[in-house]
Amino acid sequence: MEKKRVSSYLFDYKEWIVFVKRFMLLIMLMFVAFVLWFFPISLIVAPFYSITTDKVPVIKTYKTLIGETTTNALKGGLQNLLDEGLVTNFVGVRTWIDNKYYQQVGEIEMYRIGIFTLENNLARNRGTGGANEHIVQARSDIYADFRLPMFTSYSTRVKEAIANLDIYLAQLKEDKNKDMSQKRAVFIVNSDNLAAALDKLKQQLQTNLMLKTTFTTQDDKFYRIKGNLIAMYYILKGIDFDFKNKMVDKTSYEENFKPMMELLKKAIAQNHIVILESFGHLSKLVKDASMISQKMAELRDKLRNG
Repeated sequence: MEKKRVSSYLFDYKEWIVFVKRFMLLIMLMFVAFVLWFFPISLIVAPFYSITTDKVPVIKTYKTLIGETTTNALKGGLQNLLDEGLVTNFVGVRTWIDNKYYQQVGEIEMYRIGIFTLENNLARNRGTGGANEHIVQARSDIYADFRLPMFTSYSTRVKEAIANLDIYLAQLKEDKNKDMSQKRAVFIVNSDNLAAALDKLKQQLQTNLMLKTTFTTQDDKFYRIKGNLIAMYYILKGIDFDFKNKMVDKTSYEENFKPMMELLKKAIAQNHIVILESFGHLSKLVKDASMISQKMAELRDKLRNG
């Protein structure tokens, strides 16, 4: 009896007509909602995500544990992205307001490099031959594709990266006095490691400096470079504390590092609602960023050869 009822229901064309009508109505409602999100809802929301950065952050220093300042500075940059609100998560918003979007893209690119240098240079335990597993995971977390044309979970991925950096820091504290062969987490302060880290940061900046532009993409390049510089400032201010003595030993702190940081502050302070090359907006930032890249190369070479 029950089988006959199910069978009659499944093969009742009237029921299928009702189902198809409701299904099509649902699709239409979803389409209308998606269109409304692009216009006008996202146009109303976009101004709340439109403010770009023109000031450098104050980086807290940690004197009791080597590496804590650098790692927390990197972590602080990622947290700042979350606190601002990731434009990368909102397709409609970044359609109308792309200055903030490209600034955040530039920051994300450089934070990826920062975590990569932790994994392979600054926090790699040569004694055991491996990178810390939580830094490896943090680097993996930050590799979500922010260019996907849909709502993404990028905020979740950034939070996971921060959480993994916190675990690394906890291990770094716990293993502070252990023998190198027993340490799960290390932070190695030597000139060669710093030189390798600076070289990778410089390469990322150079990649964006070389981008070709048209009239409509000049602002994209401007804010992508600026995002690189903002993230670099976070990372380098951490390095300033942890590696200062090494740079002083190589006679590169006063001569190279400090002037480079002043140039960074000057470049980050450039902030325009509309980027017009007729006023030299892009070329000025490119010039300043190129000088920063040059100073970084000089610092890298002194650390290697000084």
